[in-house]
Amino acid sequence: MCPLGFRFKLCAVLRLALFGLSACGRPSGAPHPLTCHTAYRSNVTVAIQREDTVNLSELAATPVTLNYADLTFHAQYFGEPPFAIPALDLFVTLPNQEGRLMSVLYQFPRATPANQFIDGHGFTGLHYVYHPISGAELQFWCVAD
Repeated sequence: MCPLGFRFKLCAVLRLALFGLSACGRPSGAPHPLTCHTAYRSNVTVAIQREDTVNLSELAATPVTLNYADLTFHAQYFGEPPFAIPALDLFVTLPNQEGRLMSVLYQFPRATPANQFIDGHGFTGLHYVYHPISGAELQFWCVAD
């Protein structure tokens, strides 16, 4: 029980903080669920031909891969040693090749990523990657659930 007086407000704040931590339902250090969206078209003169969604709720040793005709999207949510904090590695390659056309790494030190971009583009914002010869386009963005 909190003593009356100036400590009452401090005790109330501490109780709220403890309730918030216990109510979140996620163990400390557990990954925050993320969802990545992709949109592909074979050329910028045509409409989007395929859209996919990847749900990432667990850390993984290998990336999730989405194959398109001219581009391949990879998303890996990891946090095992030597990486002490959860991170999301997003990259695009040519089909059946290892060299990255584009790569971006997001690190989450003890906090849920904040969805800050308008139009539902989550915490990454909207990215565009183009095939160097065919002009195929892959758009992707990820949101924190």
